[in-house]
This record gives sequence, C-alpha cells and structure tokens, in this order.
Amino acid sequence: MPQGQRCTAACIHCNGRAAPRLRKKDTMKPDLENSRSFAMTLAHRAVRDVRRDGFRQLRNYVDMCALLAQRPDLKRFFDHAQTVLQRTDSLYYKLINNLVEQVNEDAICTAGINLGFDAIISCASNNRKQNGETRSWLNVGFCSAPELDDAIIQAEAGSSYAWVLYADENLTPKTVAMLQSHTHSVFFVLFDAQKFNEATMERVAGCNNVITLLCLHEPEITTEACRAANAMRSKQMFYGFLVEMGRADAAQAVNTDWLDVLAQYGLFCVYTRKPDMDQQTADAMYRQIVHSRIGSVAVPVLLLDWEHDIKYLNRMITPKTELGQCIPEGKTFPLNFD
Repeated sequence: MPQGQRCTAACIHCNGRAAPRLRKKDTMKPDLENSRSFAMTLAHRAVRDVRRDGFRQLRNYVDMCALLAQRPDLKRFFDHAQTVLQRTDSLYYKLINNLVEQVNEDAICTAGINLGFDAIISCASNNRKQNGETRSWLNVGFCSAPELDDAIIQAEAGSSYAWVLYADENLTPKTVAMLQSHTHSVFFVLFDAQKFNEATMERVAGCNNVITLLCLHEPEITTEACRAANAMRSKQMFYGFLVEMGRADAAQAVNTDWLDVLAQYGLFCVYTRKPDMDQQTADAMYRQIVHSRIGSVAVPVLLLDWEHDIKYLNRMITPKTELGQCIPEGKTFPLNFD
C-alpha cells in the first residue's frame, strides 16, 4: 500500500494506519483446530441423526456440548437449549426440523461451526488472552471493496471470523472464490432482492460459509424476493431475510399473518430499524421479538433484531469494541452499527 494512504479495511485492526498486506491464510492453534474438528464431526452426526430419528439423539449432543463448555455463560446456554428442546411446541423444535429438511448438510455444519466455534467461542477465548486488548468478533464491509481479502486476513489474524457484507455490485466469480477460500470465516451477504439473479445464486450456492440475506425495505415479501427464495430453497441454500422496519411497521413485527408469509419462504428474519424509529418504539418491538422466541410458538420462523441482538453479542464476546470495517471511501453501509 502506498505510504500515507489510509487503510479502509477493518478499522479496529489498524486504527486507520497503513496496514501490511498479509497473505498468509488463517491457521488456528493445534488445540483449537482439534476442538474445531471434533465439533464439526459432532455437527454432521447430529444433522444426520435428526434427519433419521428426529430429536431422539439431539439432546445427547447438547448434553455433551454443555459438558465440554468451559465458560459459565456457554454452559447456561446449553442448559437452556436442553430445556427448550424438551418441548415439542417450542420454536426451536420446529425450526431445527425445518432446517435439516431444507438446507444441505455441509452448509448447516460449515456455517454453524464457523459462526458458533470460530466467530464466537474462539474469538472470545482469544480475547481473554490479549491482556485487555480486544478485537471485534464481527466486521462489516462491501463485497466490491478492493481491500476485502486483505481485511479478512487481518481480521482472522486477530481471531475475528464473522462478516456482514453488502453486495453493492454483482458478485463476481473472483469474489465468490475469495470468500470460499476463507474456510474458517462466515459471511452474511446482503442482497437487494431485485438484483439477486440466477447467475449470482449459482455462484453463491457452492459457498457453504456464506449465508444469504435478501433485503426488503418494508415488511412485505416482493415478487422478486419470492422468486429468489424459492430458487435458493430448491438449491438447499442457507438464507434468510433482512427487513427494514420504520416506526409505523413496528406493530407488524410479530403479526401472525406476516409471520405465516415469512415462514413460507424462509427460516429466519433479521429486523433493522429505519431512521424514523424512536428508541421507545424500538425497545417495545424488541420485547415482542424476544417473546416470539420463547414459550409455545405456532409459526416456525426465528426473528432477530440487528441493533439489540448485535449489542448483546458484543457485550458477551468483545465488550466495548467497535465493529471492524472494510468500507470504501464515500460509501455508507446500509446497516446501523454505532
């Protein structure tokens, strides 16, 4: 990089200083790599067992995870998961069945392990060893950014493996191959539904570490979104929706009719707020979203809140740390990450 040029990639990793071009792909320490390999094996076995025998064996895997978990908060998570899975009327019971039926096994396991083990557990573990210096577990960027590959490598060097990327231009085969080459990272790629064409879908379909998010500007499934969702389901891809919610839309967030439509086309939906939504309305909407994830649930679709849920994960994994960025000068990322 020319001297004096400011790096636009992964700001928390270089703080705006010119960064060295790292070409070495991520390599984990042997103990973490062994644990990751074991987790991947368990994930594949769990998916196959659920497909074959329903939930007969799944709770045994959850017990094993709780036993292996080293952090108290992770133990609590798996203990809660065990309780939830005992209820056949819970959201997660239905959701997991739909997941293993609709999404191919390699995509479930790769994206799941890259997110759960690499991006969350490994990042949190390594941050505890950094003498107070923490690195963000999550990064945001543009697929078209020339520095993206270098930014991902720099992030991986700091045990940061999760990315939310905006496909501001058509996704090229070169970019797709680059994302696929980062085998420990997971990429949530945002696409405008009307721009998600068949060529793009075919390229992304082979990337098991990519989860596609179709962007909707209001809580309504457009014709283009229906077409794209049906095409991805036919390819057994891992995908969901990202829906912009204004103040007037908040009441519809957990509306049963809307959720019924969502469930026909996807497994999960991430809500993000428009500028006109005030904090009080946003907090009320989030309480409804949380309530939709517990107890008896009729519609099997997982709802997430970008602003609230991301802040919660930040506190748990990398407190007081800004998200990493790879945003070209003059461009604005479509999601709020303040």
